[in-house]
Amino acid sequence: MKKLIYIICGFCAISNYAQNETGSINTAFTLSKVAMLDLEPDNSTVTLSLSTNEAGEKVAIVPSNNKKWLNFSSAVSSTEAARSISVKIDGGQVPSGLFLKLSTSNVMGIGKGLRGTPAAEVTLNNTSQTIVSNIRGAYTGNGFGNGYELTYNLEIFDYKLLDFNQSATLTITLTLSDL
Repeated sequence: MKKLIYIICGFCAISNYAQNETGSINTAFTLSKVAMLDLEPDNSTVTLSLSTNEAGEKVAIVPSNNKKWLNFSSAVSSTEAARSISVKIDGGQVPSGLFLKLSTSNVMGIGKGLRGTPAAEVTLNNTSQTIVSNIRGAYTGNGFGNGYELTYNLEIFDYKLLDFNQSATLTITLTLSDL
């Protein structure tokens, strides 16, 4: 019996000795600033047209492929200002009598972080307008159904200015920037 007690005490001493051993290692990591922006499902052309099927009816706006998803990743320092996403027409002109409008949905999908706040509908022109503000460290997720859904629409504001021989191709630029 004494041998058993000595064996148990021996194991306890070894166990206590092992628990008192410590070690340390230095670690370091670097998180770079990140500012990336993407349109999904692809960079294909948004197409909007006007049509009517019946005499006396007002012209209908026919959207085709008028929605895109805005995806982004952002990493900023805690001392830096938040970021925003703006939009403007960089090339071309909206045909006479029409407004080109852009609506930004609430953020959706699998992303995390401070993904910002969408603006109300904006009428596009050649001046930058904020469509998402207060972006900090965040990501939206990639692809369709993640981030902000952008919907482009035409609005007729003056029928007498419409010229159905006029069409336009516009270049619209979206920019993720520090405030």
